[in-house]
This record gives sequence, structure tokens and C-alpha cells, in this order.
Amino acid sequence: MQLSPRKHPLKITLSNRQSFLKRLSVLMNEGYLLPTALTLLLPMHTKQPSEAIEGVTAILRGGGSAAEILRFLGFKEQVLFPIEIADYHGRLGESITAIAYSFSRSEQIRKKLKNILLYPVSLLLLTAALFLFFRTSYVPNLTELMSSMQRGEESNAVPAYLLSLPDLFIGFFVLFAVLVVLYRKLLATRPPDVQISWQLSVPITKGFVRLYWSQSFARELGTLLHSGVSLQESLELLQKQRYNLTIQYMAGHIRNEVVMGLPLSTAISRHDFFEGDMASFAQQGEAAGYLGKELVLYSELLMERIEQRVQALMKVIQPTFFLIIAMCIIGAYLAILLPMYNLVHTI
Repeated sequence: MQLSPRKHPLKITLSNRQSFLKRLSVLMNEGYLLPTALTLLLPMHTKQPSEAIEGVTAILRGGGSAAEILRFLGFKEQVLFPIEIADYHGRLGESITAIAYSFSRSEQIRKKLKNILLYPVSLLLLTAALFLFFRTSYVPNLTELMSSMQRGEESNAVPAYLLSLPDLFIGFFVLFAVLVVLYRKLLATRPPDVQISWQLSVPITKGFVRLYWSQSFARELGTLLHSGVSLQESLELLQKQRYNLTIQYMAGHIRNEVVMGLPLSTAISRHDFFEGDMASFAQQGEAAGYLGKELVLYSELLMERIEQRVQALMKVIQPTFFLIIAMCIIGAYLAILLPMYNLVHTI
């Protein structure tokens, strides 16, 4: 098994990766070998079928793994990490089926989030454009009219800053997005222990990253154990893989403690980068003699928790945007009606 990925000068862009993985899993489970399945599927999912097939052939001739092939086809860590582990335990077809299902769920959540954000974000941008028109065309004329009808210090100009509320909110979101991008770029340059420490120190992200790390670790370790691989060998494999450095770091720490004679459940309980109940599930599996199966079931439970949290977050996002738009509209009413109300009292 190739544990360090090779670099290839060309990467192929696939269309509809979700369908590609589903079809690949179907063909693999029907008994097709990976090269044959890819030869059948690539012409349907890329505009460069000849280059794609030649690249896949070159990787296979060089002794490359399935993970390297999918990396060449443009897949990221979410797919490459479990595929690399599947190369070792030999259940590649089953792993691709599970990956296709997980990838499909992730894509559905991403599309749902996009649809939820599309309308309120568009409405906020439209409101900002409309308010810009008011500030540049309507407000100066109204201010001039009010100044001509009032005297000196009694003049009440239109508080145009209230019409700048959409700009303020948009600026805040842009600044937040820039900070997130910079944070992620800086995070990627740090070693795994620093990455873990930073992500656990952010209240917004620590719950999600714990769930994600625990789910990935439990799924791959459980699959290896369920396939008959020993615990120490499974942890060593997770430590040697190169597509998920965070899991690599975690597996190294857990393996060191298991080698010292500690049970897996005790080793897990000594680290705060796992979910709090993961140790108890591992302990149940150890007691029953089905540790691998217990970890696989636990990973499925964690996936459900992740989806529930994402769904709860999406229920908050859209009302928040509508609340912001409502504040902008109220600000516009105040900006225009208050000076006119004062003008009526002056006349």
C-alpha cells in the first residue's frame, strides 16, 4: 500500500461527482475491477476522457493506489482518506458505497444551505442598492427642501446614516469572510497539534470539529478492526496515512498509550479532541468483544448528530438575514419620516 501520495502534473475535472461515486460503487459491487469501472465512467463525467484514462493507466502502472487515482480525478480529503484505508483492508467496494452515501448527504446539505441563503442574501443586496439610490437621489433633494423651509439651527437634515445600514451589514459579512479565509490559510500552515488546539479554542467550531474528528476516527478504526486487523496495526496504519494529518496525529497519541498497555477506551478518555461519550462506546465494544462493530455504529450515530446540528444551524441562518433586512427597512423609515415629522411641527 502506498501511504504517501504521488504528485501528478495534471488533474481532471469531473462533472457531477456525486453520481460518479454512486455509479462507481455500483460497478465495484457488481464485480468490476476499479480500472474497468473507471474506463466505463470517465467518458460520462469529464470532457477529457482520453487524458483521464491515460492518467489513471499511468498511475496504475507506477503502482499507485485507488486514493491516488481519485486524487488525480480531483477528489479531496473527505474521499481520499477512507479510500486509502480501504486499500489496506481490501473492502474497497463497500467503502466506496459508504463514501458515495456520505458524499451525497454532504452535497444535499450544501445545496440546501445555498438555497436557504440565496433569497435573503439577494434581498439584502437589492436593499443595499435601493438605499444607495435613496442616498444619492432622494435624500439630497429632501434635505434641500427641508433646509429651505426651516431657519438656521432649527434645520433637521435627513439622518442618511440610517440608510447605510445595509452597507454596514454587508461590510461586516465581507470582513468576517476575509477573516475566515485568512484563519484557514494560517491554520493550514501550523502543525496538527496547534491546529487542534486552535480549533478547540473557538466556541463556534469546537463542537463541530470534535464530532467530525470522532466520526472519522471511529469509522476508519472500526472498519479496520471489523475486517480482522489488530488494534495496534490499525492505529499504526491511521498514523502512517497522509491524507488527514489531524487523524494521523490522534492515532499516534492513541497508539502510544495502547502500546503501553492501556485499553482503547481509557486512551480515548484521556484526550479532549474526541466526543465525551466515545470512550464509553469503546468500552462497551471491548467488553462485548465487538469493538470494531461498535465503533462503526458509533460513527453512524455521530454522522446523525452532525446532520442534526447543521439542520439546526440552517434554521437560524435565514431568520437572521430577514431580521437584518427588517432592521434596514425600519432604519429607512426613521431616516425619512422623522425629519418630515419635525418639519410638520415646525410649520
